[in-house]
This record gives sequence, C-alpha cells and structure tokens, in this order.
Amino acid sequence: MFSFGESRFQRKVLLDKILFSIDEKRDIINQLNPLPLPLPPVNFTGNMMRNLIAGAVLLLLSSSLFAQDSTENVGRFRFVSVRGHSGRHLYTGETLGDKLKRGYTALDLRYGWQPKADNSWAKYWGYPAYGIGWYSGYVGDVDVFGSPHALYGFIDFPIVRGKRHDIQVEPALGLTYNLRPYSPKNNVINDAIGSKFAVYFSLHAGGKLKVSREIDVLYGVDLTHFSNGRTVTPNMGLNMYGFSIGARYHYNADQRKVDNSLHPTKVLQARPTLPRGADALKIKENNISLYQAFGTVQNKRNAATNTRYLTVSTLLEYQHKFSNKHGITFGADALWDYSAADTVEYKNNPKQEVFFPAAHIGYDLMFWKLTVKLQVAFHLTQTGRDMKGNYFVRPAVRYEVNNRLFAQAGLKTANGATADWVEVGMGYKFYYKKK
Repeated sequence: MFSFGESRFQRKVLLDKILFSIDEKRDIINQLNPLPLPLPPVNFTGNMMRNLIAGAVLLLLSSSLFAQDSTENVGRFRFVSVRGHSGRHLYTGETLGDKLKRGYTALDLRYGWQPKADNSWAKYWGYPAYGIGWYSGYVGDVDVFGSPHALYGFIDFPIVRGKRHDIQVEPALGLTYNLRPYSPKNNVINDAIGSKFAVYFSLHAGGKLKVSREIDVLYGVDLTHFSNGRTVTPNMGLNMYGFSIGARYHYNADQRKVDNSLHPTKVLQARPTLPRGADALKIKENNISLYQAFGTVQNKRNAATNTRYLTVSTLLEYQHKFSNKHGITFGADALWDYSAADTVEYKNNPKQEVFFPAAHIGYDLMFWKLTVKLQVAFHLTQTGRDMKGNYFVRPAVRYEVNNRLFAQAGLKTANGATADWVEVGMGYKFYYKKK
C-alpha cells in the first residue's frame, strides 16, 4: 500500500504517461489523416478531468479514422481502351467476292466514363460504362472500298458482374467516313456502298478480365455494319463478323488535383466501388404520341446522280411502360415513298401509288433519356405487300427532351430486313398519364 503522498505521486506519473501516449497518437494521426485539418493538441495544463475526457474522445476519433476510407468513390472515374478486330464478311452480292475473301482487320480506340454508385439511372442497369470511340479498318481492296474510319458513341451493359471477371454486351452507333463509293467510271464494281459516308453500327459481346488495379484484358466476338439506308445507291452494305482482343486502362481524373507528384502519398481509387444494381422501378405510364419524320432516297437506276425522292412517315402510337426499363407500343403508320412512282424501277406499280398504310407493334428498352425501339409492321394494302413485302421492321432511337416532346431517328426496311429509308423527325405525346 502507498501512502497518500506516494499515491498522488504514482497517479501523476501514470497520468503523464497516458497523456504522453495520447499526444504521440495525435501526431501519428495528423500525418496519416486524409482530412485537411489537424487534430487539436491535448491541453496538459488545464483541468485533469477535461484532459482525460479529451484523451478518450481522441482515442475514439483515431479508431474511426483508421477504420474508414474517406477516398472511396471520390473523384471522376475514366478509362481508355484499345482493341484489335479480325474476321470475315457476310456479303450477299455477286461482284465483290474476290475483293472480300481476305476478311478484315480493324483497330478501335475508346475514351469512357464509369458512373458511380449514386448515379440515378445507371444503378438500374448494373452501372454501365459509356463513351466515345474511333475506328479504323481494312475491309478489303482499298481501291474498291477505301480505308474506312468511324466516330461513334458506345455503352457497355454488364450481364454478369464478378469479382475479377465481367460479361457484357456493347452496342455502338456512329458515322463511317473515308469510304470509296460506287462510280460508273472509276469504281463500277462496288455495289456495296454508294457514298463516302455511312452509318456505323457495332454489337460486341464478350468479357472483361481485371488483372490489376488499373488494367483489364478485353475479349469477345462482334458484328459490324456499314450502310446508308438507301439515301444513296447502291446500298448492299458491308457486314463483318469476327473476334476482338484488347486492353483497358482505368484512372481517376481527380488524382492530379489531390496529389500529382511522381510518388503520391494519397492515391484515389482508379475504379469506383459499385454495389449490386437496383431492380427495375415499377411504374405505370400510358401515352399517345404523334411522330412526324422525313427522309430522302435514291433508286438503283439513279446511282451516282443527283436524282432524289422524298419519303414521309407519320405515326400515331400508343405506349405502355411496365417499368423504367421496359415498355410496349402499337400504332398506325401513314407512309409516303415518292420514289415508288418511278415505273421504270417499279414495274409492278402501274398506278404510281406512293401511299403505303401499315400497322405496327413493338418493344421499348429505356435508359437515361434514351429509348431503343424495335418494331415489326405489316402493310395493309395489296400494292404495299407486292412492292415492299408483307412486313417490315423499324429499329429506332428516341431522345426524350421532356415528358412530352421527343426526337427520333430510325430505319424503315422493306421485304423483311432490306433498307428502305431513314426516318428522322420529332414527336409529341398529346396524352400522358403516369401513376
């Protein structure tokens, strides 16, 4: 047992040791603390009880700081990728077989954005990445086809998301340029492409293997299509299928703002931490819209000339949305194709009819402000069926300006899947009800 004096002395020594150890912890925390403000020093000269309380709070604060990662999902997540393609052609014409027998090779470069966990629409699709890309390819004899390049936008929809390995589907849409078109003098053999520009469409399915903090290995199979939708003839189009392999580099665009040194002590995440995607939001929305579109076409015998014809598409359509991702449509089509009055091209149209009524049904897939539409339609007159087949399809993309106004671009086909004309226009939902 200690005497009263000895006990006071021992308690003072013990308290000094505790407070000294607390101050050491404070210094260590201030060195590692990612927050900009240092922790306050302990007051040794004040009331002992206040010092003990301050020490207890400091210890609790140090535990929370060491347990939390304050940089999680901080910053802007970006990536760049490079991918090589190789494969063969799907050609249905007769004159270009020898020119396409070597297949094709291509290279594409991409720059993309990866949404974070708080993104309002991406969570319903498993946080797909999206961005812009540039394509350069060899598709056959350069004297016949040229050296096509393309600029496009893309989005990567994850189908299966694993710890190290993801499976995804990647559609891309854009503009192909630097093609060598048909010419009756210099390139008469080219029955695939009639203009220097064409629509670029690609669909890729494959995997993404995460091999390090920043690097992914990419692989898969793809289908690529060049076409101008009969805006210019000839228009057999180019269709390519094959495989691809490449790599993707992830980085945080805000790293340079936080610590841009050669040996940073504070490193932001290169990829966001993403939770499981949210289930589709069930909604009940019904609307009726009127869509007006125009286009221009060329008949085969007018190739390499300035002779063109107007097309008009007027659609009255009902849409029902089951959720914020899926919906169905059906409606009536009033279609005018003034190129059909050319009886030299269309010998089975002696009355020069240009009006082709139809009815359609379709499926809508929705994300962000975009709707991808796929419709099947049926001609209602015998002349329409004789000239353009019993049915046609209409793939289209709609951009919702607001709840009622939208812009839309699509392709109307003939005889099943042959391009008939491109539709570009605006629409308005004059009836709109959402529960």
